[in-house]
Amino acid sequence: MQHPKTFPKAIVLGIDGLDPALCRRLMAQGRLPHLARLAETGRFVALSTANPAQSPVAWTCLATGTNPGRHGIFDFIVRSPGAYLPRLSLTRPGPGGVPQPAYTGETFFETAAKAGLPVTAVRWPVTYPPAFDGVTTLAGLGAPDIKGRLGNYVQYAEDAPQTREAGGRGKFVPVRFADGRAELAVEGPLATVMGKRAAATVSLELTRSDGRLAYTLCGRSGSLEPGQWSPYLPLFFDTGQGGVVRGLTRLWLGSVTPLALYLGPLQIDPSQPHLPIAAPPGYAAELATALGGPYATLGMPEETKGLTDGVMTDEAFLALCDDVTREREAMLDYELGRFREGLLSVVFDTSDRIQHCFWRLHDPAHPLYDAAEAARLGPVIDDHMVRMDAVVGRTMAAAGDDTALFVCSDHGFCSYTRSINLNAWLVREGYLKLTPHDPADSGELFRFVDWPASRAFAMGFGSIYLNVAGREPQGVVTAGEPADSLARELAARLTALTDGNTAPIAAVHRQADLYEGPLAAQAPDLVVGCRPPYRVAWTSAIGGTGGAVFTDNRQKWSGDHCVDASFVPGSLFSNLPLAAAADGVAQTRLAATVCRCLGLTPAQHMAVDLLE
Repeated sequence: MQHPKTFPKAIVLGIDGLDPALCRRLMAQGRLPHLARLAETGRFVALSTANPAQSPVAWTCLATGTNPGRHGIFDFIVRSPGAYLPRLSLTRPGPGGVPQPAYTGETFFETAAKAGLPVTAVRWPVTYPPAFDGVTTLAGLGAPDIKGRLGNYVQYAEDAPQTREAGGRGKFVPVRFADGRAELAVEGPLATVMGKRAAATVSLELTRSDGRLAYTLCGRSGSLEPGQWSPYLPLFFDTGQGGVVRGLTRLWLGSVTPLALYLGPLQIDPSQPHLPIAAPPGYAAELATALGGPYATLGMPEETKGLTDGVMTDEAFLALCDDVTREREAMLDYELGRFREGLLSVVFDTSDRIQHCFWRLHDPAHPLYDAAEAARLGPVIDDHMVRMDAVVGRTMAAAGDDTALFVCSDHGFCSYTRSINLNAWLVREGYLKLTPHDPADSGELFRFVDWPASRAFAMGFGSIYLNVAGREPQGVVTAGEPADSLARELAARLTALTDGNTAPIAAVHRQADLYEGPLAAQAPDLVVGCRPPYRVAWTSAIGGTGGAVFTDNRQKWSGDHCVDASFVPGSLFSNLPLAAAADGVAQTRLAATVCRCLGLTPAQHMAVDLLE
């Protein structure tokens, strides 16, 4: 058998949410010339995505070349060990609460680095904290803010009656001006003062006059008109005992009078990061120098919650997306300019955020569809993909004939118009029992559940766990045939469920049918695959048990991929004539393919490559 050609260089360019159907349509219109060229001279094929079709799961399948039963990520939200509480799967809790890498299994980055090749991975999701020996890394999805969290905004407003949380990721804070001036305290990480722990603060001074708002924050001053973003503003928090934590934020002014001022999440300053967002540690600062200034470091810097909570306009969100994309383009250009051998991986994920928030203008059947707004902003999804095609073109030009090039995505996209609350259904059908409570309370975090009387619960965006005795803290379902019988019953009833004349559940998958490997037992017992345009409700994902089973989705978060994986395959383009079936291949085959192209032996757990 003839051995495939090997290359001294390989580039993996990730474009989150790059949908094959969208690519075909735009290529037919002549709007994606560089991807079309790859399709004509190499290969374009749909990638069968992970099940469930969620970014942490899928990007990890791509990196490790194996299924979740071996790498250990099964949903965005999973149950905490020994508790009926949800936690994010982007990291794992370590000793003393210190975050640890989320998954196990060697990635193609590590295989290349172990062979002595130079390897760089920029913003690949689920890479915080970086733990890849020999791999130059800037962490992607999962990288925290300066408090070690996912990032919360603050909305300062004169018409806010009191400080209150907004949608779980933001806070409304009232502002009172005196003689045109106001002073606010911006809360940062915890500080120790005289033996007591409290949030460190810095002062934000505001002055308004002549339709403008002037600000001073940590010695940096400027002014804004309504609709404007500030540049990155440095933050210096004194955390006690001589410690200073540096951060970054940006302001966006909604209106001067009454004041509506958005303070973005407090991000880690890449020039002096106090948390390990890069490896080696100086790489984050190196990129800041190369880019000529600071850049977004938060795992998801496109502030979708500010938009969906109604404190930010569409235009402000798109301007932020443009800035994040320009930063990522500059990182890619910097790395391409010095790429001589080895492996380079760069992921662009703003494409995912734009689709999440603007499908309402792409789908006339969406409850929030507005024809006038669709004419004005509806093309933003297509336009951003055209921009990504230009990125592919620059990469192709820089790569040359001695480079194996792969352009891939984690999943595709579809419309999200209707929500299903799996926990509310489990309550209605008697599988999940509640204690007496106010029926108007959504009951998030399972706070009203009578566990000794409950047989099943839902968590995350499609995961159902049986309350198995000996496995769950207050389990009552006997393992073995009784549990298997209950799983079959739930699967049959869910697939038969109707919402009017529609069957919202396309499939219910059993754990054993999806996963194999040493970690498969940690997976949910059932994975519910919704039929577009249905998706699991937000409140159900975090253990909410109240409300209706079915509701319209009236949020700007209007496109999604958390449906049955069969509906949202990803995409793979390559300059190589890969031995791939026309109807698609499994995304787990990418890792071994990259290794083989570099002349390396893939890790034993990696699925077979596409070159054999």
